[in-house]
Amino acid sequence: MESIDTSTAHPARRYNYWLGGKDNFAADRASGDAIAAAFPTTRMAVIENRQFLSRAVTHLTRDAGIRQFLDIGTGLPSADNTHEVAQAIAPDARIVYVDNDPLVLTHARALLTGTPAGATAYLHADLREPERILADPQLAEVLDLTQPVALMLVAVLHFVAESDDPYAKVAHLLDALPTGPEPRHQRLHGPGHPRGA
Repeated sequence: MESIDTSTAHPARRYNYWLGGKDNFAADRASGDAIAAAFPTTRMAVIENRQFLSRAVTHLTRDAGIRQFLDIGTGLPSADNTHEVAQAIAPDARIVYVDNDPLVLTHARALLTGTPAGATAYLHADLREPERILADPQLAEVLDLTQPVALMLVAVLHFVAESDDPYAKVAHLLDALPTGPEPRHQRLHGPGHPRGA
């Protein structure tokens, strides 16, 4: 297993700190405080982001009939995780979580257990490696790629540098997944980044 570097802030642990969680380290808290000082609405945006996730998964499960989710950039377990929301509506829902932080995966495997009728799996991979995600045997064990799959990229795309071509990475994933309901997306906006941008 990959070692956890606690001396450098990591987005998932910083996010956990902003949500009031305990799974973070001094570097994450210092970085989180510095960002929140520069952008005072950060903590509120993080809370609203979790609410968006819950609303989106509820809509996709209840209204669109989706039973499979590929959640990339999972982050540390919190309230209303994708499988909890989906399986509360449809116990047979199947979820694959993907994150590149070994601490996230350790906590996810311990805390994010699905219903007996459904399934959950956890992949140690990165959004910048869609081929690796799609080729992982665990993904094939949990998701039926002949049926619609909701691709959840909640609060993760802004961590992918333009030089890594995030558009191509997402397109690669979307091309591999069956078509389903209308897309749902959320973008973070702030000073200098108007809603239309």
